[in-house]
Amino acid sequence: MKRVITITFLNYFVSGALTLIIPLLLLDRNVNLAEIGLVLSIMPLVFLLVRLLLAALADQLGWAPFFILVNWPGTLFSTVIYFFANSIPAFFAGKIVEGVKESAYWAVNRTAIFSLSPKRKENEATRMNAVIWLSTAIGSAAAGIGIAYVGFSSTIGILIIASTMMGIPAGLLWNTRKKSSGPKSKTSSVIALLNPRGRNRTFWLVSTSLLFNSLATYPLITLLLPVFMDQQLGYSYISIGSAYMLYNVVAGLVTLLTLKMPLNAGRVAIQSLISLFAAFLLANSSFYFLALFLALAVARGLGIGLFESIIAKVTKTTPIVSVDIALLHVFTRVAEFASVLSAGFVAQSLGYAPVFAASGVFFAVFSISSFYILRNR
Repeated sequence: MKRVITITFLNYFVSGALTLIIPLLLLDRNVNLAEIGLVLSIMPLVFLLVRLLLAALADQLGWAPFFILVNWPGTLFSTVIYFFANSIPAFFAGKIVEGVKESAYWAVNRTAIFSLSPKRKENEATRMNAVIWLSTAIGSAAAGIGIAYVGFSSTIGILIIASTMMGIPAGLLWNTRKKSSGPKSKTSSVIALLNPRGRNRTFWLVSTSLLFNSLATYPLITLLLPVFMDQQLGYSYISIGSAYMLYNVVAGLVTLLTLKMPLNAGRVAIQSLISLFAAFLLANSSFYFLALFLALAVARGLGIGLFESIIAKVTKTTPIVSVDIALLHVFTRVAEFASVLSAGFVAQSLGYAPVFAASGVFFAVFSISSFYILRNR
């Protein structure tokens, strides 16, 4: 688990920094919001297609090799592409490779956790999300400080070094023989494992609930808020990086502090109301923007327990964990692609208020539907 945690930390240090750097770099090069959304939208589409294939392979071959053969090289290669990128097609290429490396990570991350901690899988998966948020916080802060003081190129150069270091813990996993108990017969094929038929009603309810969680967070965090802070609020790069750092620290700490709290109706009501209140006020905020942004972080930190619990419950008895988790996220990736692609156009033509408000509504729908699934499984 320590090696998986180390890989996770380095992976999301780089990813957290890139989440901030790429839209700001494109803005700096006078690319408009709609075009930035177009560039960013390619990643979830790649994620959707590649993760399914890698998940099926992981259930046949074991999870450990995918960290060193795909995730680590993909992380390094994507940062190198961004270092030299000077055109929209080059940024598209970077996002494609970044999508592949994230696909490799998420194709096997929960499989590794469930395999290494079978009796504590919900808690360990939730705890790993806290690690992700905290490492993303450090990456965000590093990105803001880096581009303010040494520029975009030098900051991406630092990420190349961090990406290279990821090869050490990844390499140490090479001999970890933790394979799934999935089908290994000669008649089974990778493509056959991807057939969605045979999953029950609860499986697709969970998939739909995950979709709403992604709609609530993905376009907001990856596209709209960095641009909003830069263009509407006039935040400096350091201020944007610091705001993202605080967001991820708060979300991570809330996740850890509430790890043993019950997932009851009161908690669902609190996180839903916080999200709705903050999202509806966000577009017209000024000096109190940061307070609303951190309120969203509290809601997200409270919500991750539901997120991981419904995934753990619906995959509890499956022999093909990686594939089922990947299939659960099919609707999510389609929604991320469509939402990021359209969010830029909507914000550019109608303003930020509609998309910010929609994120609050989507998170409330996710919270209520997830609670329903847990109570009626």
